[in-house]
Amino acid sequence: MDDLEQVRLLIGDTDTDEPYLEDSVIQFLLNESGNVILDAAIECLEAIINQIALQPDRWRIGDAEEYRANVESLESRLQSLISKRNAKKYTAIPVILNTDRKDWDDINKIFE
Repeated sequence: MDDLEQVRLLIGDTDTDEPYLEDSVIQFLLNESGNVILDAAIECLEAIINQIALQPDRWRIGDAEEYRANVESLESRLQSLISKRNAKKYTAIPVILNTDRKDWDDINKIFE
């Protein structure tokens, strides 16, 4: 699976007949993010949310009608991707401290 397909999978834009974003847009955002797939997916999802938010809630022609995607659920997915990215950026590094302390009684004295 190439980078573009991975981004599409993360954002849920996998409908090949009517995608929300053209391949060229995703590729541009991939390039802008330094080819970091998760960052590009976040940018793409923000673009999709903006695009959907500017459309009418529904349209109707005769007996046919269509409702737009739920922006709130997309924003929830966006927050999930941001949290996933932040978790990768800020992983804790274990630190071992050596001390000459024999017991912790001096800490208790602070609260007396």
